[in-house]
Amino acid sequence: MPKRVIHWHALIVTVIIFLFIGLMKLVTFQSHFFDPFNNGVKDYEVTDIIFSRLRDTTRVRREMNVVLVHVQHPERAAVASMLERINAQSPAVIGLDILFRGSRDSLGDSLLSRQLRTIPNVVMAANLGNYVDSLKGIPHMLVSEPEFSGHAVNGYTNFVAGQDRTVRLFSPAFTTLDGRRHLAFAVALAEQFDPTRTKRLFRRKKEVERINYLGDYRSYIRLDAATVLEAPDEALAVFRDRIVMIGYVHSNDADAPIEDRYYTPLNPVYTGRSIPDMYGMVIHANIVSMILNGEYIYDLPKWITTILIWLFGYGNVLIIKRIYNGLPDIFHGITRLLQILELMVAFFLIALLFHYFRIRVDFSNGFLALILAYDILMIYESFLRKRIPFLTKIT
Repeated sequence: MPKRVIHWHALIVTVIIFLFIGLMKLVTFQSHFFDPFNNGVKDYEVTDIIFSRLRDTTRVRREMNVVLVHVQHPERAAVASMLERINAQSPAVIGLDILFRGSRDSLGDSLLSRQLRTIPNVVMAANLGNYVDSLKGIPHMLVSEPEFSGHAVNGYTNFVAGQDRTVRLFSPAFTTLDGRRHLAFAVALAEQFDPTRTKRLFRRKKEVERINYLGDYRSYIRLDAATVLEAPDEALAVFRDRIVMIGYVHSNDADAPIEDRYYTPLNPVYTGRSIPDMYGMVIHANIVSMILNGEYIYDLPKWITTILIWLFGYGNVLIIKRIYNGLPDIFHGITRLLQILELMVAFFLIALLFHYFRIRVDFSNGFLALILAYDILMIYESFLRKRIPFLTKIT
């Protein structure tokens, strides 16, 4: 007699498991909607562990195309002086991660405006406005005063996540309700530096990209504003033919200010985080590095992931059911050991794919199905199957 391809009781249990997971996620979503304080509870992914723990932090990867300049207090006259010295070294492009709103002292404003006009390639930070529900979109982008931004490319610095969440994603481009298409700050910088690399980004046709982090500020050449203003000209040759980003990028010391710092997957504490670990400009620098190096993260297609998760869930129910029928005395211990081993192996395979091939697999539902399989199978066998007439007739 040929073996059955489908075991109906195992399939029914699998369906119950995934219905339960769907219900729990719906309840969790609703509770998070009403209680924003819960949003941080599950604000981590398996890939965060790979970024923060499994990478060799003693081997810092260096990005030689980007130079960061830290400005503690962006006084406009001082920024103008810095720009003059940097521009004299013929950088490929200068990015100002500073929003110049309103008028300050007339001399400083005049110096900065005049200096910005002399720079052939400059990108200035901007902010997308708030989303308007009634209009179903963002009306406009907030830029620096026209005297500063009028001769520059403006790129928004907004990330997909808010400051209280982990920044894993960014939107390469966005169209506001006035019909204008705007580039992200990092994308605008990369396009000025190497348009062909940016074309590859847009060929991916993704509204939201996952950031493949190169590293923290140690991965980049970093100078203080005082160094730029006081160093001899020959010491500033580091700017030549490079992307220069000017903004707030303090050290990551424990006593460093947390202004403009965000949580990222590189945070060594990947659950229950309390201190943001990376400044916004370093995140922009990481995005630039990803674009220039072409090292994108690839998500396994959702339909493939769904099939794998269902097969994984069904297979586990089938195995646990057979252990339950064949080894009732040691069923509990063997099942728990099996779950632990499977979790370890699955995590290892997911980590391997991500670390070496930059392929991300969202297998969270598969892990939940594995954890729930034992208990839901017990409920099914001891309660549901015996009390529902339809189930008693299935062999």
